Amino acid sequence: MIIDMEHHFYGADKWLRPGRSDGRIDRGWIWTGDGHAARERGPELRIGDHLDFMDRSGIDVAVLTTNAARNLEQVKTLTEACAKAVKQHPGRFVGFAPVDPLGGRPALEEMERSVKDLGMKGVHISCRPDKKHMDSKEMWPFYEKVSALGVPIDVHVEFGTDLDFLDAPYALRFTMAREYIVCAETLRVCLGGVLEQFPDLVFIVNHLGGGVSAVMERVDVYVNLMGDSFYRGKPPISKPWRQYFDKLYFSMAGREIGMAAVKCALTTISPKKLMFATDWPPNFENNPRGASQYVEAIRRLDLPREDVQDMLGGNAARLLKIQPA
Repeated sequence: MIIDMEHHFYGADKWLRPGRSDGRIDRGWIWTGDGHAARERGPELRIGDHLDFMDRSGIDVAVLTTNAARNLEQVKTLTEACAKAVKQHPGRFVGFAPVDPLGGRPALEEMERSVKDLGMKGVHISCRPDKKHMDSKEMWPFYEKVSALGVPIDVHVEFGTDLDFLDAPYALRFTMAREYIVCAETLRVCLGGVLEQFPDLVFIVNHLGGGVSAVMERVDVYVNLMGDSFYRGKPPISKPWRQYFDKLYFSMAGREIGMAAVKCALTTISPKKLMFATDWPPNFENNPRGASQYVEAIRRLDLPREDVQDMLGGNAARLLKIQPA
């Protein structure tokens, strides 16, 4: 079974309209007035577009997420559309509810409704909600509620506007900002006491953690070199930080086929914690064959067959309690 752990949907008002388009998204690249590269929004996708991409790329199940919601009304609209799609296409879709973790009681009540009443199997957040960090104490009420609900937290990359060193007359910020930010926020989850305080939380970090595997040895060096001085005051964790890291799951999206990134990730992340993902769209847009080639490249890795099957779908199926068709 192939399970796509990062598969976005937008345009809930048109999502369930009958029929489907020709499968082309055709979004253009633009430079905004503030000098940043961006993507233009293309035509709204319909349910047939998602199913067509999945069928042509060999994906059995897609976990639907969105980072398009900007307020509680949009959250409700998108979540209800997602729940309806899951119900209409059993076995093809799993829904994750978008959540503003700092939205207070109304946001947390809607999150509970999405899980208990609408059947969402996880929640989807930005790695920099309202520009706060993942280890901010303001996130604690959200973590407490999610822990009680017993569903995973899908952590999406964030563009970021405060990284001036990435400003350039080429698309350096667009390419790199998300990765730097989610890498730092992954380390914050491990070093900042989140999993110390909420040991039952399950995190799924997108984009292979922004390439966090490439910097972990450096973190180890300075944790050991600095000793107690590594922290300002009392350390918020009682175990070696890698023990918390080893609890995290990571989606394999964000690099298209990107096997160098996958091989780097495998130096620090167990195959039992990696999960296939496309990030469709924008990755692999108009290119279902590219997604199927990614699957085949994973199958060719020098790993035991069981590990490969787990990365392609087994890990996700167990985590989300998805039964084979």
